[in-house]
Amino acid sequence: MSWNDNNGPWGPSGNKSGGAGGNKPGDDNPWMRKNAGGPPNTFAPPPDIEELLKKLREWLKPLRPNGHGQIIAFVILAIIGIWLASGVYQVSSNQLGVVMRFGAFNRTEQPGLRYHLPSPIEEVLLPIVTSQNEIQIGFRRISRSSDDVRSIPEESMMLTQDENIINVEFAVFWRINDVNKYLFEIRDPEMTVKMAAESAMREVIGQNKLQFALTDGRGQIAEEAKSRLQELMDEYNVGVVITQINLQTVSVPDEVKAAFQDVVNARLDQERFQNQAAAHANKVIPESKGQAAKLIQEAMGYRDQKIAIAQGDAERFKEVLSAYNMSRDVTSKRLYLETMEAVLGSANKIIMSKSGSGAVPYMPLNDMLRNNKPSPAESGEGAKR
Repeated sequence: MSWNDNNGPWGPSGNKSGGAGGNKPGDDNPWMRKNAGGPPNTFAPPPDIEELLKKLREWLKPLRPNGHGQIIAFVILAIIGIWLASGVYQVSSNQLGVVMRFGAFNRTEQPGLRYHLPSPIEEVLLPIVTSQNEIQIGFRRISRSSDDVRSIPEESMMLTQDENIINVEFAVFWRINDVNKYLFEIRDPEMTVKMAAESAMREVIGQNKLQFALTDGRGQIAEEAKSRLQELMDEYNVGVVITQINLQTVSVPDEVKAAFQDVVNARLDQERFQNQAAAHANKVIPESKGQAAKLIQEAMGYRDQKIAIAQGDAERFKEVLSAYNMSRDVTSKRLYLETMEAVLGSANKIIMSKSGSGAVPYMPLNDMLRNNKPSPAESGEGAKR
């Protein structure tokens, strides 16, 4: 069917010029055609419904799926199918699917095979929420398989409480805790974590002295920096949790490294000497205490011995006194004999007797006794016999 100025979808429109037998403009509307034979301002009845449907079918005939129309319809259906199938996606075990509808957060999906309305209606983000991320501050590893690093002084140089410059290189380990905050609250979460970690470490280093940071304070500084960084993350609503901060290098600048190394060596020598002195003290003090305890025990034994001897002598004296009181003459004579025996037992004795001629004979009894004693050889032979 053709569509021109003379024929519309409702049939011929008549003469537009308004001749004797023509219609006026607008008379081609089948519902607005006036009744020619009737009274003015009246309209003819609507045409037959079947006729209207017939004309409508003729008008839609070029759009029927015949020939080239079938190919076009198939291509359109294939495009629609591919577009609908593009909404299928996979969420890995270490990921969380975040679905956004027209750019706004809609829902989260757990690991597995999922579906979302195709773009541009819905889009999906797949952040990794279980693995641990690392940020290196003050240094960069050249490669993961190598231990070679490249220092970045503008990040590692910090000022201590006693106004000394120190070089601090450390690594921050973190993971996503709240995926909604991580994706929608902060524009660049990783850069935010890096800047906040550097700020927290500078704050902690600025509250401690150089010597403490170089020797005994490494662990304490790392824990304080981790606590301060977590406070900043909660305050900024980043949605991450800080798991660990490792201090890689804590040293002084190269220009004064030799002098500070001497200081460190001196402190190490001091600690070594203190340990040696403590070990010597732990060895000598127990020995001295043992010797002191031994002397005390010996003194107590000697005291008890002397007390027992004195008590025994006293008891014996009492018994002698009692016997003396019972028989004074006999006891006096026995005491005299015992005393003389004790006194003269080890003395050289010479016996002299008075004869009638007035000469006093000399008898060396000690020499005679020594001469009469058998020799050791004779004593041995006698024993054998």
